Amino acid sequence: MKTINIAWILALVCLFTLVPSCIAGVAISGSFYAHDYELAQGEEISSKDVYIVVFNKEDKRVCINIEYEAPEFIEVGLSTKSCFLDPDEYERIYITLKAKEDAVPGEYKVKVIALIREVSKGDMPIKVITSAAQDADVTVVGEYARVSVAAIDPVGNVATTALVRLFRGGYEIASSEGELEKQVVPGKYTAKAYLLGEEAASEEFELAPYAEKRVELPIRSVYFEVFNAQPAKDESGRIGYVYVVAVLKNLYKELPNVSVTLDVSGVTSESIEIYSAPYLPLDRTEIKYNYITKETGSYEFTERVISDDLVYAVSPTRTVGGHSGTPREATAVQDGVFGKDSKGSTSEIMSLLPFFALITLIIVLIVVVGYMIRKR
Repeated sequence: MKTINIAWILALVCLFTLVPSCIAGVAISGSFYAHDYELAQGEEISSKDVYIVVFNKEDKRVCINIEYEAPEFIEVGLSTKSCFLDPDEYERIYITLKAKEDAVPGEYKVKVIALIREVSKGDMPIKVITSAAQDADVTVVGEYARVSVAAIDPVGNVATTALVRLFRGGYEIASSEGELEKQVVPGKYTAKAYLLGEEAASEEFELAPYAEKRVELPIRSVYFEVFNAQPAKDESGRIGYVYVVAVLKNLYKELPNVSVTLDVSGVTSESIEIYSAPYLPLDRTEIKYNYITKETGSYEFTERVISDDLVYAVSPTRTVGGHSGTPREATAVQDGVFGKDSKGSTSEIMSLLPFFALITLIIVLIVVVGYMIRKR
C-alpha cells in the first residue's frame, strides 16, 4: 500500500509540473515560463514569442487584471493590463522585458499574475475570485555586443517592406521592418527576413563580448514557384511544340518594366521574350508559352525575370526530347537568391506539448498502478 501511495504522490507532482496553471475557473498558459531570458544592461526583449494566455473557465463574465513581480531594475511591459472575458473566452497578453542601464548583473525571477475578478451587471469589478501566475528566469549580464541586421534587395537597397527578426535560444527577441539595431548579450543568434509571411533569407552568427557586427540578408524577392516544359507529340511521336508554363512568386514589391525571357539551348540556341508588362504585381503571375520545335533532338529551357535590366530570378532548367525531363539546379545570379524553404511557426504546436505530456503520464500511471495492484 505504501508503494502505491508513493507512486500517486510522484504522479501528482509531475502533473502540476507539466500542466499549465489551472485554478478554479481560470487557466493560464503560454510561452513566458518556457524560456530562460538573458538581458544585457539596457537591452529589451520584445517579441510575439513571449506571452501568456488567460482562459475564463467560469460560467459568468469576469474581469482579468494582469500584474507582475520583478526587481526594480527590470521593466516589464504588458500588451494589456485589464480585459473582460465571457465564459470560455481567452486573451493573449504579450510581455516585454527590459534591463535598465544600471541593472545589477545576476539571476532573477519575474512573475506575471492574472487576477480574476467577479463583475456586476455594469461590468464593475467586485472581488477577486482567484488568480494564476507564470514565472520565468531572467539573467542580467554585464557584457554586451551590438548588432545591426538589414534585409537587402537585389538592387542593394534596404528592403523596407521586409520583416527582419532576430532569434536567440529558439525564440524571437526583436523585430523591425527593413533593418534593426540592437544591444544584446554575447552569444549565438539567427537573423531572418520575411516577405509576405514567407522566409526570404536567413543567417546564423555569433557575437563575442563587446563586438559590433552588421548582418546583411540578401532577400529572395522573386522566384519560380512552378516551371515545367511538356512536349506535345503527333501520332508518329514527333514533337510538334513544347508547352512551357511558369508561375512567378513576387514577395517584394511591384517591379517596373518587367520582361520574362525564355532561353533555349540544345539542338538550337535562341532567346525569346515571352512576357512583358509595365510592372510585375505582388504574389503570383502565371506565364504560358508554346515553343515550336524546328528539328528533332534535345531541347533545354530556362526562363529569366528581368526588371530595369536587372535579373531578379532564373528558373531551373527543363530538358525535353533526347532525355526525360528532370530539373537541374537553378542558375545562381549575383543579385538574387533562389529556391523555396518556407517554414511555419511552431509556437502553437509547442504550446500543446504539456497536454501531450499529460496524456502520456496518465497512461503510464494506469499501467504502473495496475501492475502494483496485481502484485498485491
